[in-house]
Amino acid sequence: MIKQYLDEAIAELEELISITNQDIQNIQKADHSSVDEHTKKKNELVRKFEKTKSQLDNELIKLAQASSGTDLASILSDEIKDRLGDLRSSLERLHKVNKEYAKSVVVVKEFYDSLLKAMMGAQNTASSYGDSKNSSLADAEKLLKLRV
Repeated sequence: MIKQYLDEAIAELEELISITNQDIQNIQKADHSSVDEHTKKKNELVRKFEKTKSQLDNELIKLAQASSGTDLASILSDEIKDRLGDLRSSLERLHKVNKEYAKSVVVVKEFYDSLLKAMMGAQNTASSYGDSKNSSLADAEKLLKLRV
Protein backbone atom coordinates (compact mmCIF):
# COMPACT_ATOMS: atom_id res chain seq x y z
CA MET A 1 0.00 0.00 0.00
CA ILE A 2 2.89 2.36 0.79
CA LYS A 3 4.36 1.85 -2.68
CA GLN A 4 1.00 2.60 -4.28
CA TYR A 5 0.65 5.87 -2.32
CA LEU A 6 4.21 6.84 -3.21
CA ASP A 7 3.61 6.16 -6.89
CA GLU A 8 0.38 8.21 -6.82
CA ALA A 9 2.02 11.12 -5.01
CA ILE A 10 4.96 11.19 -7.41
CA ALA A 11 2.64 11.04 -10.45
CA GLU A 12 0.59 13.94 -9.09
CA LEU A 13 3.71 16.00 -8.49
CA GLU A 14 5.04 15.22 -11.96
CA GLU A 15 1.77 16.40 -13.49
CA LEU A 16 1.92 19.61 -11.42
CA ILE A 17 5.48 20.19 -12.64
CA SER A 18 4.43 19.60 -16.24
CA ILE A 19 1.48 22.00 -16.07
CA THR A 20 3.59 24.66 -14.36
CA ASN A 21 6.27 24.33 -17.06
CA GLN A 22 3.52 24.78 -19.66
CA ASP A 23 2.35 27.89 -17.80
CA ILE A 24 5.88 29.33 -17.88
CA GLN A 25 6.08 28.71 -21.62
CA ASN A 26 2.64 30.30 -22.09
CA ILE A 27 3.74 33.39 -20.16
CA GLN A 28 6.78 33.69 -22.42
CA LYS A 29 4.51 33.48 -25.47
CA ALA A 30 1.93 35.84 -23.90
CA ASP A 31 -0.68 33.09 -24.29
CA HIS A 32 -3.19 33.24 -21.46
CA SER A 33 -5.85 31.03 -23.06
CA SER A 34 -5.32 28.12 -20.66
CA VAL A 35 -4.82 30.02 -17.39
CA ASP A 36 -8.26 29.18 -15.95
CA GLU A 37 -8.11 25.54 -17.01
CA HIS A 38 -4.59 25.07 -15.62
CA THR A 39 -5.43 26.81 -12.37
CA LYS A 40 -8.40 24.50 -11.77
CA LYS A 41 -6.37 21.45 -12.71
CA LYS A 42 -3.44 22.43 -10.46
CA ASN A 43 -5.79 23.09 -7.52
CA GLU A 44 -7.35 19.67 -8.02
CA LEU A 45 -3.92 18.03 -8.20
CA VAL A 46 -2.80 19.77 -5.01
CA ARG A 47 -5.90 18.47 -3.20
CA LYS A 48 -5.28 14.97 -4.54
CA PHE A 49 -1.63 15.13 -3.51
CA GLU A 50 -2.53 16.29 0.00
CA LYS A 51 -4.96 13.38 0.35
CA THR A 52 -2.44 10.86 -1.00
CA LYS A 53 0.29 12.26 1.25
CA SER A 54 -2.00 11.97 4.27
CA GLN A 55 -2.77 8.34 3.40
CA LEU A 56 0.95 7.65 2.98
CA ASP A 57 1.70 9.24 6.34
CA ASN A 58 -0.98 7.11 8.00
CA GLU A 59 0.44 3.91 6.49
CA LEU A 60 3.96 4.81 7.64
CA ILE A 61 2.67 5.55 11.15
CA LYS A 62 0.84 2.19 11.26
CA LEU A 63 4.01 0.43 10.14
CA ALA A 64 6.09 2.23 12.75
CA GLN A 65 3.59 1.41 15.51
CA ALA A 66 3.39 -2.24 14.46
CA SER A 67 7.14 -2.58 14.79
CA SER A 68 7.37 -0.75 18.09
CA GLY A 69 10.86 0.40 18.82
CA THR A 70 12.39 -0.64 15.51
CA ASP A 71 13.81 2.08 13.32
CA LEU A 72 11.48 2.75 10.37
CA ALA A 73 14.41 2.96 7.96
CA SER A 74 15.37 -0.62 8.79
CA ILE A 75 11.82 -1.86 8.17
CA LEU A 76 11.29 -0.29 4.76
CA SER A 77 12.45 -2.10 1.65
CA ASP A 78 15.10 -0.59 -0.58
CA GLU A 79 12.45 -0.04 -3.24
CA ILE A 80 10.31 2.02 -0.84
CA LYS A 81 13.36 4.01 0.28
CA ASP A 82 14.18 4.73 -3.36
CA ARG A 83 10.60 5.85 -4.01
CA LEU A 84 10.75 8.13 -0.95
CA GLY A 85 13.89 9.63 -2.46
CA ASP A 86 12.02 10.09 -5.75
CA LEU A 87 9.19 11.80 -3.88
CA ARG A 88 11.62 14.19 -2.27
CA SER A 89 13.28 14.87 -5.61
CA SER A 90 9.89 15.61 -7.21
CA LEU A 91 9.01 17.99 -4.38
CA GLU A 92 12.32 19.82 -4.84
CA ARG A 93 11.76 20.10 -8.61
CA LEU A 94 8.24 21.41 -8.05
CA HIS A 95 9.61 24.00 -5.63
CA LYS A 96 12.18 25.12 -8.21
CA VAL A 97 9.63 25.31 -11.03
CA ASN A 98 7.17 27.22 -8.83
CA LYS A 99 9.86 29.78 -8.01
CA GLU A 100 10.56 30.25 -11.72
CA TYR A 101 6.83 30.57 -12.40
CA ALA A 102 6.43 33.15 -9.61
CA LYS A 103 9.26 35.23 -11.06
CA SER A 104 7.57 35.23 -14.46
CA VAL A 105 4.24 36.23 -12.97
CA VAL A 106 5.81 39.10 -11.03
CA VAL A 107 7.57 40.39 -14.16
CA VAL A 108 4.30 40.35 -16.12
CA LYS A 109 2.43 42.03 -13.26
CA GLU A 110 5.03 44.78 -13.01
CA PHE A 111 4.90 45.29 -16.77
CA TYR A 112 1.13 45.70 -16.71
CA ASP A 113 1.33 48.02 -13.70
CA SER A 114 3.84 50.25 -15.48
CA LEU A 115 1.81 50.14 -18.69
CA LEU A 116 -1.35 51.15 -16.85
CA LYS A 117 0.47 53.98 -15.11
CA ALA A 118 1.80 55.24 -18.42
CA MET A 119 -1.58 54.95 -20.15
CA MET A 120 -3.70 56.40 -17.40
CA GLY A 121 -1.23 58.90 -16.01
CA ALA A 122 -1.40 57.49 -12.50
CA GLN A 123 0.61 59.52 -10.02
CA ASN A 124 1.16 56.89 -7.35
CA THR A 125 4.09 54.51 -7.92
CA ALA A 126 2.88 51.89 -5.44
CA SER A 127 1.91 48.50 -6.77
CA SER A 128 -1.71 48.15 -7.78
CA TYR A 129 -1.83 44.52 -6.78
CA GLY A 130 -4.03 44.43 -3.70
CA ASP A 131 -3.58 48.19 -3.16
CA SER A 132 -7.04 49.65 -2.71
CA LYS A 133 -5.63 53.12 -1.92
CA ASN A 134 -4.55 53.60 -5.50
CA SER A 135 -8.03 54.04 -6.94
CA SER A 136 -7.05 55.55 -10.29
CA LEU A 137 -4.96 52.52 -11.14
CA ALA A 138 -7.65 50.17 -9.86
CA ASP A 139 -10.21 52.03 -11.98
CA ALA A 140 -7.90 51.73 -14.98
CA GLU A 141 -7.65 48.00 -14.48
CA LYS A 142 -11.43 47.73 -14.37
CA LEU A 143 -11.73 49.93 -17.41
CA LEU A 144 -9.33 47.86 -19.46
CA LYS A 145 -10.50 44.55 -17.97
CA LEU A 146 -7.01 43.09 -17.98
CA ARG A 147 -6.47 39.58 -16.80
CA VAL A 148 -3.01 38.42 -15.88
